[in-house]
Amino acid sequence: MRELRDPLIDGFSDSCREWVAADAALCGMSSRDFDIQLRLHAPSVRDHLDSGRPPPLVYEALRPRLVARCSRITAYTEDADLLANSALLPGGGEARRDFTVRRPDGSSVGVNFEVVPPSTGFLYQSKLHYMLSPRADTIVELGCYLQGATHPVTYLAFSLCDRPGTLRALQLQGIPAERGNLLILTRALGLSGAARNLMSFTIGKAVRYVRTMGCKFIVTAFNPLLGFTGSALHATNFVPFATAPVAYSYDRFGGYVTRRRSTSDTCTDRRAADHRNLLVVLGTDSTSRKETHKVTTLYDVAEPPRDAPAGHLPPLDPEELRRYRNRLEAAWSLTTAHPSYAREPLSSKGQCGVSSVWLARLLRKREIEATYCYGRLSFDDPGISSVDHHCWLEIGSPNDAARQVIDLTCDQADGFDEKVIYRRHDELARTGVRYEPATRLTVDDLPGDRVWPRYMRLEESMRAQEGMENLYDNV
Repeated sequence: MRELRDPLIDGFSDSCREWVAADAALCGMSSRDFDIQLRLHAPSVRDHLDSGRPPPLVYEALRPRLVARCSRITAYTEDADLLANSALLPGGGEARRDFTVRRPDGSSVGVNFEVVPPSTGFLYQSKLHYMLSPRADTIVELGCYLQGATHPVTYLAFSLCDRPGTLRALQLQGIPAERGNLLILTRALGLSGAARNLMSFTIGKAVRYVRTMGCKFIVTAFNPLLGFTGSALHATNFVPFATAPVAYSYDRFGGYVTRRRSTSDTCTDRRAADHRNLLVVLGTDSTSRKETHKVTTLYDVAEPPRDAPAGHLPPLDPEELRRYRNRLEAAWSLTTAHPSYAREPLSSKGQCGVSSVWLARLLRKREIEATYCYGRLSFDDPGISSVDHHCWLEIGSPNDAARQVIDLTCDQADGFDEKVIYRRHDELARTGVRYEPATRLTVDDLPGDRVWPRYMRLEESMRAQEGMENLYDNV
Protein backbone atom coordinates (compact mmCIF):
# COMPACT_ATOMS: atom_id res chain seq x y z
CA MET A 1 0.00 0.00 0.00
CA ARG A 2 2.79 2.43 0.87
CA GLU A 3 4.44 1.80 -2.50
CA LEU A 4 1.22 2.72 -4.34
CA ARG A 5 0.76 6.02 -2.52
CA ASP A 6 2.04 9.34 -3.86
CA PRO A 7 4.33 11.13 -1.34
CA LEU A 8 3.85 14.46 -3.08
CA ILE A 9 0.05 14.33 -2.86
CA ASP A 10 0.22 12.89 0.67
CA GLY A 11 2.37 15.85 1.66
CA PHE A 12 0.04 18.31 -0.05
CA SER A 13 -2.92 16.80 1.81
CA ASP A 14 -1.10 17.07 5.13
CA SER A 15 -0.20 20.71 4.52
CA CYS A 16 -3.86 21.52 3.71
CA ARG A 17 -5.31 19.87 6.81
CA GLU A 18 -6.49 23.08 8.51
CA TRP A 19 -8.00 24.54 5.33
CA VAL A 20 -9.70 21.23 4.56
CA ALA A 21 -11.23 21.11 8.05
CA ALA A 22 -12.57 24.66 7.70
CA ASP A 23 -14.03 24.13 4.24
CA ALA A 24 -15.43 20.71 5.19
CA ALA A 25 -17.32 22.39 8.05
CA LEU A 26 -18.52 25.07 5.63
CA CYS A 27 -19.89 22.37 3.31
CA GLY A 28 -21.36 20.26 6.11
CA MET A 29 -19.08 17.34 5.30
CA SER A 30 -16.48 15.35 7.22
CA SER A 31 -12.85 16.36 6.78
CA ARG A 32 -12.13 12.84 5.52
CA ASP A 33 -14.64 13.10 2.69
CA PHE A 34 -13.44 16.59 1.73
CA ASP A 35 -9.86 15.33 1.70
CA ILE A 36 -10.87 12.57 -0.74
CA GLN A 37 -12.05 15.25 -3.15
CA LEU A 38 -8.83 17.20 -2.62
CA ARG A 39 -6.76 14.13 -3.47
CA LEU A 40 -9.03 13.27 -6.42
CA HIS A 41 -8.38 16.68 -7.96
CA ALA A 42 -4.72 17.06 -6.93
CA PRO A 43 -3.40 15.42 -10.15
CA SER A 44 -4.92 18.34 -12.09
CA VAL A 45 -2.45 20.68 -10.35
CA ARG A 46 0.44 18.22 -10.25
CA ASP A 47 2.58 20.57 -12.36
CA HIS A 48 2.27 23.24 -9.68
CA LEU A 49 3.17 20.76 -6.95
CA ASP A 50 6.18 19.52 -8.91
CA SER A 51 7.41 23.07 -9.46
CA GLY A 52 7.36 23.82 -5.74
CA ARG A 53 4.51 26.32 -5.78
CA PRO A 54 3.44 27.09 -2.18
CA PRO A 55 0.59 24.82 -1.00
CA PRO A 56 -1.67 27.75 -0.01
CA LEU A 57 -1.65 29.03 -3.61
CA VAL A 58 -2.27 25.56 -5.03
CA TYR A 59 -5.13 24.98 -2.60
CA GLU A 60 -6.71 28.32 -3.48
CA ALA A 61 -6.67 27.31 -7.14
CA LEU A 62 -8.53 24.08 -6.30
CA ARG A 63 -10.83 25.48 -3.63
CA PRO A 64 -13.75 26.79 -5.75
CA ARG A 65 -14.35 23.49 -7.52
CA LEU A 66 -13.91 21.51 -4.27
CA VAL A 67 -16.38 23.64 -2.30
CA ALA A 68 -18.93 23.54 -5.13
CA ARG A 69 -18.63 19.78 -5.59
CA CYS A 70 -18.73 18.96 -1.87
CA SER A 71 -21.68 21.27 -1.26
CA ARG A 72 -23.67 19.41 -3.90
CA ILE A 73 -22.77 16.04 -2.40
CA THR A 74 -23.79 17.23 1.06
CA ALA A 75 -27.15 18.52 -0.11
CA TYR A 76 -28.07 15.22 -1.75
CA THR A 77 -26.66 13.21 1.14
CA GLU A 78 -28.84 15.08 3.62
CA ASP A 79 -31.91 14.19 1.56
CA ALA A 80 -30.78 10.56 1.32
CA ASP A 81 -30.19 10.43 5.08
CA LEU A 82 -33.82 11.39 5.65
CA LEU A 83 -35.07 8.74 3.23
CA ALA A 84 -32.74 6.12 4.75
CA ASN A 85 -33.84 6.87 8.33
CA SER A 86 -30.23 7.53 9.32
CA ALA A 87 -31.50 9.38 12.38
CA LEU A 88 -32.25 5.97 13.89
CA LEU A 89 -28.53 5.52 14.42
CA PRO A 90 -27.26 8.57 16.31
CA GLY A 91 -23.71 7.76 17.28
CA GLY A 92 -23.59 4.71 15.01
CA GLY A 93 -23.88 1.18 16.32
CA GLU A 94 -22.89 -2.39 15.49
CA ALA A 95 -24.53 -4.65 12.90
CA ARG A 96 -25.42 -8.11 14.18
CA ARG A 97 -26.15 -11.42 12.48
CA ASP A 98 -29.81 -11.31 13.46
CA PHE A 99 -30.33 -8.36 11.04
CA THR A 100 -30.34 -5.73 13.73
CA VAL A 101 -28.03 -2.87 14.61
CA ARG A 102 -27.24 -2.58 18.30
CA ARG A 103 -27.15 1.11 19.23
CA PRO A 104 -24.79 2.54 21.85
CA ASP A 105 -27.64 2.73 24.38
CA GLY A 106 -28.26 -1.01 24.02
CA SER A 107 -31.47 -0.78 21.98
CA SER A 108 -31.74 -2.32 18.50
CA VAL A 109 -32.88 -1.23 15.05
CA GLY A 110 -34.01 -3.71 12.39
CA VAL A 111 -32.12 -4.02 9.09
CA ASN A 112 -33.24 -5.51 5.77
CA PHE A 113 -30.88 -6.59 2.99
CA GLU A 114 -32.56 -5.99 -0.38
CA VAL A 115 -32.09 -5.39 -4.09
CA VAL A 116 -31.88 -1.63 -4.74
CA PRO A 117 -34.09 -0.28 -7.57
CA PRO A 118 -32.21 1.25 -10.54
CA SER A 119 -33.67 4.73 -9.90
CA THR A 120 -32.34 4.74 -6.34
CA GLY A 121 -29.00 3.35 -7.48
CA PHE A 122 -28.72 6.09 -10.08
CA LEU A 123 -29.21 8.71 -7.36
CA TYR A 124 -26.51 7.16 -5.19
CA GLN A 125 -24.02 6.83 -8.04
CA SER A 126 -24.63 10.22 -9.66
CA LYS A 127 -25.16 12.40 -6.58
CA LEU A 128 -23.71 10.71 -3.47
CA HIS A 129 -20.70 8.63 -4.48
CA TYR A 130 -17.45 10.60 -4.42
CA MET A 131 -16.89 10.10 -8.18
CA LEU A 132 -20.35 11.48 -9.11
CA SER A 133 -20.41 9.22 -12.16
CA PRO A 134 -23.09 6.55 -12.69
CA ARG A 135 -22.11 3.32 -14.43
CA ALA A 136 -24.29 2.48 -17.42
CA ASP A 137 -23.36 -1.20 -17.20
CA THR A 138 -24.52 -1.77 -13.62
CA ILE A 139 -26.48 -5.03 -13.55
CA VAL A 140 -27.32 -5.54 -9.88
CA GLU A 141 -27.47 -3.18 -6.91
CA LEU A 142 -27.79 -4.28 -3.30
CA GLY A 143 -27.99 -2.58 0.06
CA CYS A 144 -29.14 -2.60 3.67
CA TYR A 145 -32.25 -0.68 4.69
CA LEU A 146 -33.01 0.46 8.23
CA GLN A 147 -36.50 -0.30 9.42
CA GLY A 148 -39.15 1.78 7.65
CA ALA A 149 -36.66 3.35 5.20
CA THR A 150 -37.27 3.79 1.47
CA HIS A 151 -33.55 4.20 0.65
CA PRO A 152 -30.55 2.10 1.74
CA VAL A 153 -28.06 3.19 4.34
CA THR A 154 -25.35 1.09 2.62
CA TYR A 155 -25.14 0.55 -1.13
CA LEU A 156 -23.20 -1.73 -3.51
CA ALA A 157 -23.24 -1.87 -7.33
CA PHE A 158 -21.91 -4.66 -9.54
CA SER A 159 -21.06 -4.88 -13.26
CA LEU A 160 -19.71 -7.55 -15.59
CA CYS A 161 -15.99 -7.50 -16.27
CA ASP A 162 -15.18 -5.68 -19.53
CA ARG A 163 -11.42 -5.30 -18.93
CA PRO A 164 -9.55 -8.21 -20.57
CA GLY A 165 -6.43 -7.27 -18.60
CA THR A 166 -8.19 -7.86 -15.29
CA LEU A 167 -9.47 -11.25 -16.41
CA ARG A 168 -6.04 -12.24 -17.71
CA ALA A 169 -4.39 -11.19 -14.44
CA LEU A 170 -6.72 -13.49 -12.51
CA GLN A 171 -6.06 -16.39 -14.86
CA LEU A 172 -2.27 -15.88 -14.70
CA GLN A 173 -2.60 -16.12 -10.93
CA GLY A 174 -4.20 -19.53 -11.36
CA ILE A 175 -7.74 -18.34 -10.61
CA PRO A 176 -10.30 -19.96 -12.97
CA ALA A 177 -12.21 -16.74 -13.61
CA GLU A 178 -14.17 -15.98 -16.78
CA ARG A 179 -16.74 -13.41 -17.80
CA GLY A 180 -19.57 -15.77 -16.93
CA ASN A 181 -18.54 -16.27 -13.29
CA LEU A 182 -17.04 -12.89 -12.38
CA LEU A 183 -18.59 -9.64 -11.19
CA ILE A 184 -16.89 -6.30 -10.54
CA LEU A 185 -17.88 -4.34 -7.45
CA THR A 186 -17.86 -0.85 -8.97
CA ARG A 187 -19.49 1.37 -6.34
CA ALA A 188 -19.78 1.15 -2.57
CA LEU A 189 -20.92 3.77 -0.11
CA GLY A 190 -22.43 4.13 3.32
CA LEU A 191 -24.47 7.09 4.50
CA SER A 192 -23.58 9.07 7.58
CA GLY A 193 -25.77 6.94 9.83
CA ALA A 194 -24.17 3.63 8.87
CA ALA A 195 -22.95 1.50 11.76
CA ARG A 196 -19.21 0.92 11.83
CA ASN A 197 -19.38 -2.67 10.56
CA LEU A 198 -22.53 -2.40 8.46
CA MET A 199 -20.58 -2.17 5.19
CA SER A 200 -18.78 -5.45 5.96
CA PHE A 201 -22.17 -6.95 6.85
CA THR A 202 -23.61 -5.72 3.53
CA ILE A 203 -20.70 -7.15 1.53
CA GLY A 204 -21.14 -10.50 3.24
CA LYS A 205 -24.84 -10.63 2.35
CA ALA A 206 -24.10 -9.45 -1.19
CA VAL A 207 -21.62 -12.28 -1.70
CA ARG A 208 -24.33 -14.80 -0.90
CA TYR A 209 -26.77 -13.06 -3.22
CA VAL A 210 -24.53 -12.86 -6.31
CA ARG A 211 -23.50 -16.48 -5.76
CA THR A 212 -27.08 -17.42 -6.66
CA MET A 213 -26.57 -15.58 -9.97
CA GLY A 214 -23.66 -17.87 -10.86
CA CYS A 215 -20.94 -15.53 -9.65
CA LYS A 216 -17.88 -17.31 -8.24
CA PHE A 217 -15.49 -14.36 -7.97
CA ILE A 218 -15.88 -10.68 -7.08
CA VAL A 219 -13.19 -8.18 -8.02
CA THR A 220 -12.92 -4.59 -6.90
CA ALA A 221 -10.28 -1.88 -6.78
CA PHE A 222 -9.36 0.70 -4.22
CA ASN A 223 -7.24 3.73 -4.68
CA PRO A 224 -4.31 4.36 -2.31
CA LEU A 225 -3.89 7.86 -3.77
CA LEU A 226 -7.17 8.84 -2.12
CA GLY A 227 -6.04 7.52 1.25
CA PHE A 228 -8.26 4.44 1.18
CA THR A 229 -7.08 1.57 3.36
CA GLY A 230 -9.57 -1.09 2.25
CA SER A 231 -10.50 -1.99 5.83
CA ALA A 232 -14.00 -3.26 4.89
CA LEU A 233 -12.49 -5.34 2.07
CA HIS A 234 -9.84 -6.76 4.38
CA ALA A 235 -12.53 -7.62 6.92
CA THR A 236 -14.40 -9.63 4.27
CA ASN A 237 -11.30 -11.53 3.08
CA PHE A 238 -10.61 -9.90 -0.30
CA VAL A 239 -7.15 -10.92 -1.57
CA PRO A 240 -4.83 -8.56 -3.55
CA PHE A 241 -3.85 -10.02 -6.91
CA ALA A 242 -2.81 -7.14 -9.22
CA THR A 243 -2.28 -3.45 -9.70
CA ALA A 244 -3.85 -1.48 -12.54
CA PRO A 245 -3.20 1.99 -13.94
CA VAL A 246 -5.68 4.71 -13.08
CA ALA A 247 -5.96 7.85 -15.19
CA TYR A 248 -7.20 11.19 -13.89
CA SER A 249 -9.30 13.28 -16.25
CA TYR A 250 -11.01 16.61 -15.75
CA ASP A 251 -13.76 18.46 -17.59
CA ARG A 252 -13.62 22.04 -18.87
CA PHE A 253 -14.51 23.30 -15.39
CA GLY A 254 -11.78 21.27 -13.67
CA GLY A 255 -14.12 18.65 -12.22
CA TYR A 256 -13.02 15.02 -12.07
CA VAL A 257 -14.30 12.75 -14.85
CA THR A 258 -13.99 8.96 -14.86
CA ARG A 259 -12.02 7.14 -17.53
CA ARG A 260 -15.20 5.85 -19.18
CA ARG A 261 -16.82 9.27 -19.45
CA SER A 262 -13.59 10.95 -20.56
CA THR A 263 -13.07 8.63 -23.52
CA SER A 264 -15.91 10.16 -25.51
CA ASP A 265 -15.50 13.76 -24.27
CA THR A 266 -13.15 15.73 -26.50
CA CYS A 267 -13.07 18.59 -23.99
CA THR A 268 -11.52 16.44 -21.26
CA ASP A 269 -8.09 17.20 -19.83
CA ARG A 270 -6.70 13.68 -19.50
CA ARG A 271 -3.59 13.23 -17.35
CA ALA A 272 -1.04 10.45 -17.76
CA ALA A 273 -1.76 7.24 -15.86
CA ASP A 274 1.10 7.60 -13.40
CA HIS A 275 -0.77 6.04 -10.49
CA ARG A 276 -2.07 2.54 -9.87
CA ASN A 277 -5.02 1.02 -8.05
CA LEU A 278 -4.84 -2.21 -6.08
CA LEU A 279 -7.11 -4.95 -7.46
CA VAL A 280 -8.49 -7.48 -4.99
CA VAL A 281 -10.58 -10.62 -5.45
CA LEU A 282 -12.97 -12.57 -3.26
CA GLY A 283 -14.30 -16.08 -3.80
CA THR A 284 -18.01 -16.47 -3.17
CA ASP A 285 -17.82 -20.09 -1.93
CA SER A 286 -15.31 -22.32 -0.16
CA THR A 287 -13.89 -23.75 -3.41
CA SER A 288 -13.31 -20.37 -5.06
CA ARG A 289 -11.90 -18.93 -1.84
CA LYS A 290 -9.27 -21.67 -1.80
CA GLU A 291 -8.27 -20.60 -5.32
CA THR A 292 -7.89 -16.95 -4.33
CA HIS A 293 -5.87 -17.73 -1.21
CA LYS A 294 -3.16 -19.29 -3.37
CA VAL A 295 -2.18 -15.85 -4.69
CA THR A 296 1.16 -14.67 -3.31
CA THR A 297 2.27 -12.04 -5.86
CA LEU A 298 0.86 -9.00 -7.64
CA TYR A 299 0.46 -8.89 -11.42
CA ASP A 300 0.80 -5.49 -13.11
CA VAL A 301 -2.12 -4.91 -15.51
CA ALA A 302 -1.20 -2.81 -18.55
CA GLU A 303 -2.95 0.40 -19.59
CA PRO A 304 -5.97 -0.53 -21.76
CA PRO A 305 -5.87 0.86 -25.30
CA ARG A 306 -8.05 3.91 -25.80
CA ASP A 307 -9.19 2.81 -29.24
CA ALA A 308 -9.16 -0.97 -29.26
CA PRO A 309 -9.57 -2.42 -32.77
CA ALA A 310 -12.98 -3.88 -33.44
CA GLY A 311 -12.83 -7.65 -33.57
CA HIS A 312 -15.00 -9.97 -35.61
CA LEU A 313 -18.56 -9.74 -34.35
CA PRO A 314 -20.80 -12.77 -34.68
CA PRO A 315 -24.08 -11.98 -36.44
CA LEU A 316 -27.10 -11.51 -34.26
CA ASP A 317 -30.11 -13.77 -34.56
CA PRO A 318 -33.05 -11.85 -36.12
CA GLU A 319 -35.50 -14.15 -34.39
CA GLU A 320 -33.86 -13.38 -31.07
CA LEU A 321 -34.23 -9.65 -31.75
CA ARG A 322 -37.92 -10.19 -32.39
CA ARG A 323 -38.19 -11.99 -29.05
CA TYR A 324 -36.53 -9.01 -27.42
CA ARG A 325 -39.16 -6.80 -29.02
CA ASN A 326 -41.91 -8.95 -27.51
CA ARG A 327 -40.32 -8.73 -24.06
CA LEU A 328 -40.06 -4.97 -24.36
CA GLU A 329 -43.67 -4.59 -25.49
CA ALA A 330 -44.80 -6.29 -22.28
CA ALA A 331 -42.85 -3.72 -20.21
CA TRP A 332 -43.72 -0.54 -22.10
CA SER A 333 -45.96 1.98 -20.42
CA LEU A 334 -46.90 5.60 -20.84
CA THR A 335 -44.21 6.42 -18.24
CA THR A 336 -41.51 4.88 -20.46
CA ALA A 337 -42.69 6.70 -23.59
CA HIS A 338 -41.24 10.01 -24.70
CA PRO A 339 -43.39 12.81 -23.18
CA SER A 340 -44.65 13.87 -26.62
CA TYR A 341 -46.47 10.51 -26.87
CA ALA A 342 -47.63 10.28 -23.25
CA ARG A 343 -51.22 11.19 -24.12
CA GLU A 344 -51.52 8.77 -27.05
CA PRO A 345 -52.62 5.10 -26.91
CA LEU A 346 -49.77 2.81 -25.89
CA SER A 347 -47.72 1.60 -28.87
CA SER A 348 -44.12 1.55 -30.06
CA LYS A 349 -44.29 5.31 -30.59
CA GLY A 350 -42.04 7.08 -28.11
CA GLN A 351 -40.51 3.80 -26.90
CA CYS A 352 -37.53 3.87 -29.29
CA GLY A 353 -35.13 5.51 -26.83
CA VAL A 354 -35.68 3.23 -23.83
CA SER A 355 -35.76 0.13 -26.04
CA SER A 356 -32.46 1.06 -27.69
CA VAL A 357 -30.81 1.70 -24.30
CA TRP A 358 -32.01 -1.68 -23.03
CA LEU A 359 -30.62 -3.48 -26.07
CA ALA A 360 -27.31 -1.57 -26.00
CA ARG A 361 -26.72 -2.67 -22.42
CA LEU A 362 -27.62 -6.27 -23.23
CA LEU A 363 -25.24 -6.30 -26.20
CA ARG A 364 -22.41 -5.03 -24.03
CA LYS A 365 -22.93 -8.06 -21.80
CA ARG A 366 -22.16 -10.08 -24.92
CA GLU A 367 -19.06 -7.97 -25.66
CA ILE A 368 -20.74 -6.18 -28.55
CA GLU A 369 -20.39 -2.40 -28.40
CA ALA A 370 -23.31 -0.60 -30.01
CA THR A 371 -23.73 3.12 -30.59
CA TYR A 372 -26.97 4.79 -29.54
CA CYS A 373 -28.15 7.02 -32.38
CA TYR A 374 -30.71 9.82 -32.31
CA GLY A 375 -31.88 11.38 -35.54
CA ARG A 376 -34.29 10.99 -38.45
CA LEU A 377 -35.78 7.93 -40.10
CA SER A 378 -37.13 8.63 -43.59
CA PHE A 379 -38.37 6.61 -46.57
CA ASP A 380 -38.30 7.06 -50.31
CA ASP A 381 -41.80 5.61 -50.44
CA PRO A 382 -44.21 8.57 -50.12
CA GLY A 383 -46.76 6.26 -48.55
CA ILE A 384 -44.63 5.84 -45.43
CA SER A 385 -44.33 8.73 -42.97
CA SER A 386 -40.94 9.86 -41.72
CA VAL A 387 -40.01 9.83 -38.02
CA ASP A 388 -38.21 13.08 -37.35
CA HIS A 389 -37.17 12.18 -33.78
CA HIS A 390 -36.10 8.57 -33.60
CA CYS A 391 -33.55 6.37 -31.78
CA TRP A 392 -31.83 3.18 -32.91
CA LEU A 393 -28.50 1.33 -32.57
CA GLU A 394 -25.58 0.97 -34.93
CA ILE A 395 -22.70 -1.49 -34.72
CA GLY A 396 -19.52 -0.53 -36.51
CA SER A 397 -17.71 2.63 -37.52
CA PRO A 398 -19.95 5.60 -38.41
CA ASN A 399 -18.02 5.91 -41.68
CA ASP A 400 -18.52 2.27 -42.64
CA ALA A 401 -21.37 1.85 -45.11
CA ALA A 402 -21.60 -1.79 -44.02
CA ARG A 403 -22.30 -0.94 -40.38
CA GLN A 404 -25.30 -2.73 -38.91
CA VAL A 405 -28.50 -0.91 -37.99
CA ILE A 406 -30.71 -2.39 -35.26
CA ASP A 407 -34.11 -0.80 -34.76
CA LEU A 408 -36.59 -2.49 -32.42
CA THR A 409 -39.36 0.08 -32.98
CA CYS A 410 -39.25 0.94 -36.70
CA ASP A 411 -43.02 0.45 -36.92
CA GLN A 412 -43.31 3.92 -35.37
CA ALA A 413 -43.39 5.06 -38.99
CA ASP A 414 -47.00 5.04 -40.13
CA GLY A 415 -47.33 2.80 -43.17
CA PHE A 416 -44.24 0.68 -42.40
CA ASP A 417 -45.10 -2.91 -41.53
CA GLU A 418 -41.81 -4.24 -40.12
CA LYS A 419 -41.42 -4.18 -36.34
CA VAL A 420 -37.70 -4.92 -36.20
CA ILE A 421 -34.87 -4.01 -38.56
CA TYR A 422 -31.43 -5.64 -38.50
CA ARG A 423 -29.63 -4.85 -41.76
CA ARG A 424 -26.61 -3.10 -43.18
CA HIS A 425 -26.86 0.67 -43.46
CA ASP A 426 -26.03 0.71 -47.17
CA GLU A 427 -28.54 -2.06 -47.94
CA LEU A 428 -31.27 -0.10 -46.18
CA ALA A 429 -30.40 3.02 -48.15
CA ARG A 430 -30.62 1.10 -51.43
CA THR A 431 -34.15 -0.01 -50.53
CA GLY A 432 -35.19 3.52 -49.64
CA VAL A 433 -34.93 3.27 -45.81
CA ARG A 434 -32.70 6.07 -44.58
CA TYR A 435 -31.26 6.40 -41.06
CA GLU A 436 -29.69 9.82 -40.53
CA PRO A 437 -28.15 10.21 -37.04
CA ALA A 438 -27.77 13.68 -35.55
CA THR A 439 -26.25 12.43 -32.28
CA ARG A 440 -24.20 9.35 -31.39
CA LEU A 441 -23.66 8.18 -27.82
CA THR A 442 -21.68 5.33 -26.36
CA VAL A 443 -23.23 3.12 -23.69
CA ASP A 444 -21.16 4.95 -21.06
CA ASP A 445 -22.62 8.29 -22.18
CA LEU A 446 -26.23 7.22 -21.73
CA PRO A 447 -26.71 7.96 -17.99
CA GLY A 448 -26.18 11.62 -18.83
CA ASP A 449 -28.89 11.63 -21.49
CA ARG A 450 -32.52 12.58 -20.89
CA VAL A 451 -33.62 9.08 -21.89
CA TRP A 452 -32.06 7.50 -18.80
CA PRO A 453 -34.83 8.18 -16.22
CA ARG A 454 -37.40 6.64 -18.57
CA TYR A 455 -35.10 3.70 -19.23
CA MET A 456 -34.87 3.02 -15.48
CA ARG A 457 -38.65 2.80 -15.33
CA LEU A 458 -38.52 0.28 -18.17
CA GLU A 459 -35.85 -1.77 -16.38
CA GLU A 460 -37.85 -1.80 -13.17
CA SER A 461 -40.94 -2.94 -15.10
CA MET A 462 -38.99 -5.78 -16.73
CA ARG A 463 -37.60 -6.88 -13.39
CA ALA A 464 -41.07 -6.94 -11.90
CA GLN A 465 -42.20 -9.24 -14.72
CA GLU A 466 -39.15 -11.42 -15.27
CA GLY A 467 -37.18 -11.29 -12.01
CA MET A 468 -33.48 -10.63 -11.62
CA GLU A 469 -32.22 -13.59 -13.63
CA ASN A 470 -32.50 -11.64 -16.87
CA LEU A 471 -29.65 -9.43 -15.69
CA TYR A 472 -27.05 -12.19 -15.90
CA ASP A 473 -28.14 -14.20 -18.92
CA ASN A 474 -26.78 -14.13 -22.47
CA VAL A 475 -23.18 -13.73 -21.31
